[in-house]
Amino acid sequence: DLEIVVEGDKRLFNQYGVMLVNPEKYPSVKKELGQAFVDWLISAEGQAAIAGYRIDGQQLFFPDAEKKGS
Repeated sequence: DLEIVVEGDKRLFNQYGVMLVNPEKYPSVKKELGQAFVDWLISAEGQAAIAGYRIDGQQLFFPDAEKKGS
């Protein structure tokens, strides 16, 4: 039951990103599985999953991979 005191301020923008771990630097990384995750995350299906994540009916994340040209 907390009251929202600040909303919409650009200083509150908290963008998330994803990148594959460099397999040359870390040879034990599972490159193919990591790339599959990245590809899914930026796909239409992954973006829909992000947008569809809700708590108490409120959308928590707003995907923008398409806007970035990914």
